[in-house]
Amino acid sequence: MLNKIRIVLVETSHTGNIGQAARAMLNMSLTELYLVNPKKRPDDHAEALASHADELVRGAKVVTSLHEALDGVDLIIGTSARTRRMDLPMLSAEEAAKSTLDVAKVGLEAAILFGRERTGLYNDELLMCHKHAYIPTNETYNSLNLAQAVQVFCYELYKQYQIEKNIKATPNVNHMRDKASSKELQSFYTHLESTLIDSGFLNPDKPGHVVDKLKRLYQRAQLESQEVNILRGFLSAVEHKLKG
Repeated sequence: MLNKIRIVLVETSHTGNIGQAARAMLNMSLTELYLVNPKKRPDDHAEALASHADELVRGAKVVTSLHEALDGVDLIIGTSARTRRMDLPMLSAEEAAKSTLDVAKVGLEAAILFGRERTGLYNDELLMCHKHAYIPTNETYNSLNLAQAVQVFCYELYKQYQIEKNIKATPNVNHMRDKASSKELQSFYTHLESTLIDSGFLNPDKPGHVVDKLKRLYQRAQLESQEVNILRGFLSAVEHKLKG
């Protein structure tokens, strides 16, 4: 089930961090590495720091957008060391691992996102996530580097995987099979924003945080594909009415 879990690194600055993250992953039997717009593509330095995980580095999927990295993913967890105004459910690394394995063990795809070395994930990227996760650390000093953070999450995933192997009963999470994809949700959010503007509810020059708050609401709900279709049908009916 671990091959159903993607580790996604967003816009890494240093290739050495890619290699160290790959090494952390392979130690815990994780092999699905995605790189979103790295500042530099994996090179000899990355492979050297990967130690014997150099094949994982060479096999990393390099993509140009986060949407592409999340294509087909059913559960998205974004890592963050800071409290943001988008108040999605916050999980510890251990709790995030349990949620991720619940999805992976029924054959669905999950992704854990790690942001830039200096700034982490941007707010709009966190709004693409269903949940946020953090590593409990010393409150006065929480200076984990990227590879260390990846190692902690991979360890928690592998620990939970070992537990799951010894559990015969499977929780009922079949409802997630029909959950809307990241692509469907982003198209819905675009449709929603344009309709809110066309209706006069939103000022296009000063939209405020309304759309972000609505995204947060729908991300918490974990909409199914059919529900997204219903909502988009409603938006289309509103647009038709507006056009007279």
